[in-house]
Amino acid sequence: MRLSLPLVCFFQSWTAAADNIDKIITDSADHTTLETALTQAGLLATLGGAGPFTVIAPTDAAFTASLADLGAATTADLLAREDLAEILEYHVHPTAKVDPLEAGTIDTMQMMQATVTVEGAVTKVTGATEATISSKVDADNGVLHVSTDKILLPKPIATIATENGSFGVLLEALTKAGLAETFGLKNEGKLYTVFAPTDDAFNAYLKDKDISKEDLLNDANLGDILKYHVVAGRKLANEIQAEEVDTLHTGNKLTLAKNTDGAVTVNGVAVSGQEVLAGNGVIHVLASVLDPT
Repeated sequence: MRLSLPLVCFFQSWTAAADNIDKIITDSADHTTLETALTQAGLLATLGGAGPFTVIAPTDAAFTASLADLGAATTADLLAREDLAEILEYHVHPTAKVDPLEAGTIDTMQMMQATVTVEGAVTKVTGATEATISSKVDADNGVLHVSTDKILLPKPIATIATENGSFGVLLEALTKAGLAETFGLKNEGKLYTVFAPTDDAFNAYLKDKDISKEDLLNDANLGDILKYHVVAGRKLANEIQAEEVDTLHTGNKLTLAKNTDGAVTVNGVAVSGQEVLAGNGVIHVLASVLDPT
């Protein structure tokens, strides 16, 4: 029998031991969508493990309230997203029972951090969206903090790039080419790897080509230039091998390589610094603009 979590909490206050997180979710009448999503993503069984885990547990109502944030018409659309596992992993702190939630940042299984704010009795966890914690349920292997208003979404590539401050020209070009939404929340959950030239890289490119930024933004080939920097799927630095990969610029490939010290190059151009994680992919920073053939 499924129980609402407040009732589950009542029963738990009278029992010597709670259940594991997976069973609490399965037995909850308010978390059918979360159960379905976790099962589909292969994560429900993980939350039955030893843990300890801390789970931000959105109710069915929270999933419904978040559909517009994702440009989804129905819950089925949300469950069909390629980035579903990324979204769910962003709700899980995989190594500790964090109770109470305290102001600051919290690591997630998705590898990005979420921000916790506490103002009086109101606790919120924030990524690209803000989930208000309404209650909590202790489990044998951790704790669930229940959100009834929103699911917790990790920030997408577009937001991460904007906040970074080094990709102004790239973002302006993506907007001009009509590609900005490709890297936002409402992109149907597609995952991307972006080899992203910095503003300095674009400035050097403009100087080398003897053109202005306005010339570049009005170039009929702007979209193809940008697509040449993007690979479908999320490819982290430790997953990159010596290989040729297709780009969004159909028929044009990038040549990836990795030096003996682990440094990655793209068409011979070194990737600068650490990768920048996002909810719908990853950014690898480039000091040069790549020209498609």
